Amino acid sequence: MGKLNIVGGGAIGSLIAASAQKNGVPYDCYPRDMKTMPSCAHWQNGQTTALKPAKPSPIVLPKSDVLIFPLKVYQLKAALMQWLPYLTQQPTVVLLHNGMGGLEVARDLLGGDYPLLLATTSHGALKVSTSNGFHVKYTGVGATQIGAPNVNKPSPQTLTDLSQIVPQLASAIATLDNALPPVQYQSNILKALWTKLSVNAVINPLTALHNIQNKHIAKPEFEQSRIAICDEFTQVANAYGLDFDALSVHENVLSVAKATGENYSSMHQDVAHGRQTEIDAINGYIVDMATKKGIPVPENTLLVERVKALKL
Repeated sequence: MGKLNIVGGGAIGSLIAASAQKNGVPYDCYPRDMKTMPSCAHWQNGQTTALKPAKPSPIVLPKSDVLIFPLKVYQLKAALMQWLPYLTQQPTVVLLHNGMGGLEVARDLLGGDYPLLLATTSHGALKVSTSNGFHVKYTGVGATQIGAPNVNKPSPQTLTDLSQIVPQLASAIATLDNALPPVQYQSNILKALWTKLSVNAVINPLTALHNIQNKHIAKPEFEQSRIAICDEFTQVANAYGLDFDALSVHENVLSVAKATGENYSSMHQDVAHGRQTEIDAINGYIVDMATKKGIPVPENTLLVERVKALKL
């Protein structure tokens, strides 16, 4: 089994590290700032797992290793550039982020045939600052969807099929599943990522703009905006060959908002803490893709403008 190498010291990356520690999966963390790297994780059952000391700088990784980037899309290019000289053995790279655009960044820097995996997770984690330093808190049990966008079509339909074509990628998925299960292989990972985008496009900006928890998105006062976002999303996604139904998209958004009702979205937290948001990789991505197809998306365009205005 290869080692997991986790870039950054964010909540999800730290959660993966802590779960790897708990499950006996070898790992190392490479935070941007050593001082803010969480030292332990608190689980929902009250248990605590201490993390091993982080590494200060990249090293050359063997092919059998897995390098995971659980970062914001806008952080990805700089992080990949930093690691590029150390990827001579072509270890598997995993992109794990909200929003879209990371695949394009990775292909530009790594090439279209690099052993790459795209993932999206519904696990919840919160990075907490205390008098004893930083900790990570596991806030919600979820699952991770993962797929191989650079494997030539037709895409392998099952993990067994993938293991026969690109065993390196199948092994990397197994390592991630051992660290923080369940990790579920998706033959059409782009559809899964667009599905996640549809949820983020509604919940993230509305919770950030109105300073509310996810559950409040389901209220009647937001119905008109929810429906408009979902309608525009569906038009754009389907223009790129995907197959979404606006009503089903809206129902899924409501389901997720209720299931994660007590949570504050990542964009809400970014605004609350004065950090850069991921609006460009979420609603901004929808706007960019719509522009290329000549599709008007006034609701998503307005949300991008309003969220960016919050930072002024």
